[in-house]
Amino acid sequence: MKDCVLCVDIGTTSLKAGLISADGEVVFICTKNFTDCYSHFISLEWKNCLKNAVKDLHDSGVFTEAAVNAIAVSGNGPTLVSQEGFTFLWNEKIDFSVFSDFCEQAQNELKKSLFLPRIVTFKKHYPQYFEDKIIFSGPEFLIYELTQKAVTILPEERFISAYWTNENLSLCKIDFQKLPPFIEIGKICGKLTKSAASYLGLPADLPVVSGGPDFVAALIGTNTLQNGTLCDRCGSSEGFNFASSVFLQDKNVRSLPSVIKDLWNASVLIPESANLSKKERLLEAKKAIDILRSLAEQNQVSFPAKMTATGGQAKDLSLLKEKSVVTGMQIEICQCADAELLGDACAGFTALQKFENIRAAAKKIVKKNSINKELL
Repeated sequence: MKDCVLCVDIGTTSLKAGLISADGEVVFICTKNFTDCYSHFISLEWKNCLKNAVKDLHDSGVFTEAAVNAIAVSGNGPTLVSQEGFTFLWNEKIDFSVFSDFCEQAQNELKKSLFLPRIVTFKKHYPQYFEDKIIFSGPEFLIYELTQKAVTILPEERFISAYWTNENLSLCKIDFQKLPPFIEIGKICGKLTKSAASYLGLPADLPVVSGGPDFVAALIGTNTLQNGTLCDRCGSSEGFNFASSVFLQDKNVRSLPSVIKDLWNASVLIPESANLSKKERLLEAKKAIDILRSLAEQNQVSFPAKMTATGGQAKDLSLLKEKSVVTGMQIEICQCADAELLGDACAGFTALQKFENIRAAAKKIVKKNSINKELL
């Protein structure tokens, strides 16, 4: 019987689930689409989609050869969800006009954070839902439904400025008690309750693990955790993520901490790249690579000759071939196109103490193959 983690990633339009073993075997994978991804109560579909995914697992017969040891959950952010399921999605517009109500110090804190501006906008425009007891930051809502434990997943302590502190919540007139306490990635948040287990068709008391924000889970799932490694994450938008031991600063780059304490993640984003033509997307990809390469050279950081592709593009070898030619980069893909699920597996087995830490888990679980030998 193979020990596996049930990996769950909540996207904008669908929930993906995979059963992955400690040696990286993807035993089963499926996608469950949401009925209305623009609904303000879309989060109420998440648990039902997971139930349907588990039903597919039962129907496939894989439970005769694989055992679920834990559930690990990641998802898009910075989505916000009230305790009753009202959802303020990551791609909804922020109302910057409300910032003028705050003092200069508060406005400075709002500029630093990914979450504070959304929390303030949520409170201003949807006060009837904001008054719910707890406000979750995305996938933690599903964790709460499964365990009745309220947490906020903080990828690494340096992310605090991108999230919030009690002090800057107070400056922005937000009750800090509405926001659950922080927990690291790869930790057990709680156990599957009897009612949730019965609903899903899984054993009660299964550990439910913090997988984190989807982009962090993808970096773990592509093992972009070493200095000088590069990941191209592409879906409706595209982001090139470069792991560096040096903090890289540029007007075209968003730099955030890595989940690994001694690294930083420098990103070049192409918003809504799915709306571009193929030619435009490839040219934007080349431009992004050139920006990161130039910045790395300026800071004497080694830049790689290859990058790992993830997302829907990882299933399109023809597109990757063209991207390799245009960007001049060798391209690798993992054993699972949706690297967030591999990241969840790393988090799950770390929480189960199969591995010492996330980096050690990724080294064992993430497998890569080059597309270039076959296609160029």
